[in-house]
Amino acid sequence: MILSLHTQAQLFLLTVLMGGCMGLIYDGLRVFRHALQHHHFWIQLEDGLFWFLAVFLVFGVMLRASSGEIRFFSIFGLFGGMGLYFLALSPLVIAVSDRIIWLIKYVTVLFFRIVMTPFYLIFLPFRKPLQKIRGFCGQKRKKLLQSIKLYVKMKLNHLRLEWRMFRQK
Repeated sequence: MILSLHTQAQLFLLTVLMGGCMGLIYDGLRVFRHALQHHHFWIQLEDGLFWFLAVFLVFGVMLRASSGEIRFFSIFGLFGGMGLYFLALSPLVIAVSDRIIWLIKYVTVLFFRIVMTPFYLIFLPFRKPLQKIRGFCGQKRKKLLQSIKLYVKMKLNHLRLEWRMFRQK
């Protein structure tokens, strides 16, 4: 299919815009990673899912705009749009989103402290007696576990003795 120069220019601008939008979506993914640290496996899975969806998006636009013909200028426009976005706007978006994430975390911690302060003040007079009780229970627990360990050894020795006697018969 032959496209006019005007249509080719529109397709090029569309792919540049689409590349910028893909960069913005990927920055959203990067912001999510900054907010919640997670394992490399999940990062790889997120990247794979992003590129899988990006391929389908590009294919759909190419199919609709140029009857499925992949043209060099459209691929150039796509990567050019992503490159322009990452060079021009991405540092700003990441910096602003990091500030917003910091602010949200700060407000959340402040809210938690405000809510928990009355409980802390109620707990304060009981802290020393509870520490003494915890220490006492810890000592008793340790003695109990040692006794259980000794009991288990005794039972195992008894079972071994019975097993030897059973095998000899």
